[in-house]
Amino acid sequence: MEPIFLAKLFGLYFLVVGAIVLLRQSTVMPAIAEIAKNRALMYIIALVELAAGLAVIIAYPDVSYDWMGVISLVGWMLTVEGVLYLALPHAKVQKFVKSFNTPSWYLSGGVLSIVLGAYLAGVGFGLV
Repeated sequence: MEPIFLAKLFGLYFLVVGAIVLLRQSTVMPAIAEIAKNRALMYIIALVELAAGLAVIIAYPDVSYDWMGVISLVGWMLTVEGVLYLALPHAKVQKFVKSFNTPSWYLSGGVLSIVLGAYLAGVGFGLV
């Protein structure tokens, strides 16, 4: 898989999700709270995150200060989160998710997602 493909994919994904999180925060927050309550759904999400994260890490293992390092960092973050969700007791996972399910985290995460998405999409589509 070409690294430029992942820059385009992650870039557009982060742009769309960041905008939705900022514009629809009042809808997203209760949805995340409901997801965290569902043990089976959290387990499935953890397995998907782990698989996706490992795929990215295997393809791009080196974290660096360029755009490919950002892609690798995303892979590592997915992997760590997936492992935490699988390894921790469900009550701890719920508490973990609840601690981040706040308006301030959504604002900062949405803005960061848009900035990161713009950077990756710019690199991927040759604009940066």
